[in-house]
Amino acid sequence: MPVSKKLLSVVFAFSFIGAVLTSCGTHSDTVVVNPVEIDSTLVNPGRGFTSTGRSLNENIGNRLHPLCGIYQQRFFWDELEPEEGKINYALIDTALAKAARNGQMLNFRVMCQDVDMKVPKWALDAGVKTPFYDNAVFIEKQINVIKALGARYDGNPDVCFVDMGSIGQWGEWHVDPDAKDTAKIVFPSDENAGKIIDAYFANFKKTPLVALIAFKQKYGFQYGTSKGSGWRADCWGDMDSLGWNHMKGVYPQALDGAKAHEAWKNGPVALETCWTMEEWFKRGWDIDYTLNKALEWHATGINNGTETIPKEWYAKVVEFEKKLGYRFVLNELTYPSKAAKGKAITCTMKWQNKGVAPVYNNYELAIQLVSKTNAANKFIISSDADLKKLLPGSTDVKSSITIPGQIEAGEYEVQLAIVAPDTKKPAIRLAIAGKIQYGWYSMGTIAITD
Repeated sequence: MPVSKKLLSVVFAFSFIGAVLTSCGTHSDTVVVNPVEIDSTLVNPGRGFTSTGRSLNENIGNRLHPLCGIYQQRFFWDELEPEEGKINYALIDTALAKAARNGQMLNFRVMCQDVDMKVPKWALDAGVKTPFYDNAVFIEKQINVIKALGARYDGNPDVCFVDMGSIGQWGEWHVDPDAKDTAKIVFPSDENAGKIIDAYFANFKKTPLVALIAFKQKYGFQYGTSKGSGWRADCWGDMDSLGWNHMKGVYPQALDGAKAHEAWKNGPVALETCWTMEEWFKRGWDIDYTLNKALEWHATGINNGTETIPKEWYAKVVEFEKKLGYRFVLNELTYPSKAAKGKAITCTMKWQNKGVAPVYNNYELAIQLVSKTNAANKFIISSDADLKKLLPGSTDVKSSITIPGQIEAGEYEVQLAIVAPDTKKPAIRLAIAGKIQYGWYSMGTIAITD
């Protein structure tokens, strides 16, 4: 019986799996590499699903839930600053360590109100009082907190973004308009809301910020996104709240009113479920509508409380997860087949971002040259490629790298990775085959000359 072409292809693939992962051709003076795209789920930092509370990747266990790239924690002011000027940094540092251990990045928020205010006693003694958010002492002391946190955590490589909290219930920039004593806690004036937002921008210049979406009390949301923040919504998926809902009756109108539809280009869009997906399933809500809206809004992170996803929906949720945030595919890399040490060379690349958002944190595209005769002889070279410009879709990139002057002449393996700038270690997995030791991707060889 003749062997089919399809069967031959399968036999060939399994015979060389792990060895032939990319196609690579040399044309006189250039090497052209066309990596093979993969469809695997990739757990990458600062994107995808979010765990919270005590849930991390290490203890998701048997719950039907994807692994997470984000760890979210919120801190009440009275717990974070029990004495004036003495921030309990251990709360945040412990969360950072847990996130890093699990391959996740931390997103945090300061909250000054649960239902009632959560203000430290020392601040009350200093003059913080009703209506609180328009109280001059409250504004002063809360700005001091923001300054202290910015000084310590701005640019921290394990912090993916910071919520501009501080105002409203749970830092969500709303107070109950139906409260019996509306004089007790009052939403701030535009002027005072602006002071809090300005403080976040003044003290977090490297770490992305997100504003809390709002419709009726919209000033903070509009001002924050107009200054360059992303945004978050903490009741994503709600299709029926006492005769109205967030998905059709609040969020579209809030985005329209704030003209925030393009804010995702500046900062992340983070969404948190009202209830959980299990509850949506019980109520018969439209999962396709909700997932598609998240992608339409260019969401980077989704918080489902790390609760089990209904098995009937799990396959489509996994496919949805692959599109959240960034998902980088290198379709083609072209570089010279030989280069002189100490000289610059140009690499051209064809990239695809198959996610719905860019990467917002600082990473570097790097090349590692590894000697073919002595694997211990290796050099990492940072490129000048700006990864934040890899928006959804296809992007051609031309990048220059300089061959180290101290490198020995000889043949070297070319490896590529997206690395953390501080450690130069691979940090982001690509949606391509060919990943080798320590997270680098093999890209062919180059001859280094004197």
